[in-house]
Amino acid sequence: MGLYTKGKPTPVRYPAETDRNRMKPSTVPRTLEGFKTILESKESSFSKSQKKIAQYLLAHYEHAAFQSLSELAQHTGTSESTLVRFAIALGFDGFPGLKQFLQDVFREKFSPAVRMQTRLEDLKKRNQHFLPQIVEMETHYLAEILNTVPLENFDRAVRILLEGKNLFLFGIGHSRILVELLQMRLQRLGIHTICLVEAGRDLLDKLLLLRKDDAVLIAAYHRITGELTAVLRHAQRVGCRTVILTDIPELESYRKADVVLYALRGPVHSFHSHVVPMAILNALVLAITAEQGDTSFHHLKLLEQMRLEYGLDPLGELP
Repeated sequence: MGLYTKGKPTPVRYPAETDRNRMKPSTVPRTLEGFKTILESKESSFSKSQKKIAQYLLAHYEHAAFQSLSELAQHTGTSESTLVRFAIALGFDGFPGLKQFLQDVFREKFSPAVRMQTRLEDLKKRNQHFLPQIVEMETHYLAEILNTVPLENFDRAVRILLEGKNLFLFGIGHSRILVELLQMRLQRLGIHTICLVEAGRDLLDKLLLLRKDDAVLIAAYHRITGELTAVLRHAQRVGCRTVILTDIPELESYRKADVVLYALRGPVHSFHSHVVPMAILNALVLAITAEQGDTSFHHLKLLEQMRLEYGLDPLGELP
């Protein structure tokens, strides 16, 4: 008799909603510890695929928090539908709820205060002066550059940056310091650069200027932001080439980039410096200077002449 019997509507039960009501626990985890507790309590009932998801999330939740559904499915070796069912089984309102929870955990555990406290605790355990410990640590990560950045990738990045008609430099948050310093150095070599350091929709005003014959250098650490995603997508749309400097390895989003320079800076939960990415950027500037040859030195000499002519010599007048 269709959906109605004796004049009364018969409720339609959709399989997805039925599964959701059946699998949804009474409470949703609020903390990482609560998340671990729920996973442990449900482990015996998990399928093989669900166990793989649980293991990945516990080991890499700081990265999973900013991965898309397709990226997470690839990294866990499962399907998108399996991930959605897994999230619902834990009490979340689908995958977006699980992702939001992981991002909240990330912000709480990896806030500036927590990272600084973690680093200080690590340093105090050694019972040594701070300075030699920091020098030792930074030296270690600097040496790792040669293991994480293949020389052919570096050389290709140099060519891309040189061949771009305009060079767009993207960096927000702490990465803004890196790209603004890089902009100053490249402009002194006569390279036209545009800094993309705005957050939110303000970023789009400059991104609108991006053309196919331009190039983009991206400095991005810790997580995938909406701004980073927008820059990558728009660069792909217009067909220009991109170079990414990052400490987040093997993200599907980065496969769209032409070159990825992986700069290891230490555990994500700890305080980081800019020594490693700065070293890579310094090397890029020097390589570009060498490739341009006389053109680079022409602009540097012109800058020196302008300082003297306009009385803006940074040395000032002698007493």
